[in-house]
Amino acid sequence: MNSDKTAAERKELERLNRIAAAPKGAHYLLFVMIVLTIIYIVDEITSNVNAAVQPYALFDLFSITSRDVNSPEYAKAINTVAPISLASNFLLIITPFYKALSDRYGRRLFLMLNTVGMGFGMLVVMTSSSVAQYILGMFLMMFFTPNDMQVLYIMETAPKEKRATYCFVAKGIALVSVSLIGVLSRVFLREDVPESWKLVYLVPVIAALAVGFASWFFVKETPVFVEQRRAWLSLGEEGRRAKLEADRKNATSESGGVFRAIKYIFVTPQLRWIFIAGFLFFSTTVYTSYYSTVLEGSMTTAQVATALVIYPFFNGISTILSGIFSDRLGRKKVCILLGSTALAGLVLFILACRLGWGPAAAGIAYGISIGGLWSMSDTLILTMPAESSPSGMRSSVMGTISVMIGSGMFVGNILFIILQNFLAKDIVFLIVCVPFMVLSLIVLMAKVKETRDVDLENVTADTFR
Repeated sequence: MNSDKTAAERKELERLNRIAAAPKGAHYLLFVMIVLTIIYIVDEITSNVNAAVQPYALFDLFSITSRDVNSPEYAKAINTVAPISLASNFLLIITPFYKALSDRYGRRLFLMLNTVGMGFGMLVVMTSSSVAQYILGMFLMMFFTPNDMQVLYIMETAPKEKRATYCFVAKGIALVSVSLIGVLSRVFLREDVPESWKLVYLVPVIAALAVGFASWFFVKETPVFVEQRRAWLSLGEEGRRAKLEADRKNATSESGGVFRAIKYIFVTPQLRWIFIAGFLFFSTTVYTSYYSTVLEGSMTTAQVATALVIYPFFNGISTILSGIFSDRLGRKKVCILLGSTALAGLVLFILACRLGWGPAAAGIAYGISIGGLWSMSDTLILTMPAESSPSGMRSSVMGTISVMIGSGMFVGNILFIILQNFLAKDIVFLIVCVPFMVLSLIVLMAKVKETRDVDLENVTADTFR
């Protein structure tokens, strides 16, 4: 068996050597960024489409004829779907185990699987004829979207001094493309056709499946993974034992793994405080799941569709600017700007809906708000953990800490589910979001160290001590 393992590793090393030696071409970085940006577009549409059409899906699946989001029937539908959807997130505990496999088998395979998986999840939702199938499709979408393999791909391919810029520009373009949901809503949604909401998924499903399979043929493995894996496979048995022993003392391992990642997160102060700040901030994301309900309660279907077209542009602009400023000012300073922007935008969004300022004002305010919200969330879930982890554990740490931080949404969602029975939904947003946003920023600035200029290939357990 050892001889079979040795032969397999020899073949893998030869394959990686060929990949490392193969020329990528003068414009490969531009090409791969275009492909990854398209995948990012698919990811963002998958992440946003359910929330955008949620009222219409519930009207259809629960046979609500009044089309009133303030009706007892709609509240009953929310009270049925929200807890089930929230409970399904407990199954996401397997996500870090899944993502950690890319530390062993490479990023390219999982880039394809994630993208195709998102398309399949949307397909299940699109064809749903029952609440159970709708929930299943939502679960599949929620399983594949948090992995963000395209982000890890960009970080391990882009020049280190431009990592945040490349990531946030790609995401900014993807977020602007979310306006396609509004365009598709205007084209397909009909108040007199209950099932018309399903057609909004059609184009994203086709795009996800097409680009997912295409990525396998046109995108090469990341250079950071190739070098890390080659270095490990080139070590003899004695060298591996010595390295594993040294890694054990530092709570790191070039073989990655969820449990090693959990230990590393908690024994490393830098990652431990990133987790705490991220957990608090992620509790505020609750309003992104129910914003369309607030819009539907104050506007016509056509006006809601207009707001859905407008907000992604301001979301994307905010995201692109945050990436540029993140590389210039540093991760911590830009998070102060992002958190403040998220809070101010949320307040303006609620005022726009309550005071009848119209879909343009509501769309702009919401776009600015979630631009700050998700850019700061990505900094805490993706950028700073990646820049604080050794290359051999990077994917494992990112997958594990994203689930740990993402569990903060349970706090916000549970509070929302309870309080929305007694208070208006927009008021609940303020009660839940404001305190957690402030606490998160305090922890970030007081305890987390700057990661902007770190060399990804040379991060160790002692880098931030």
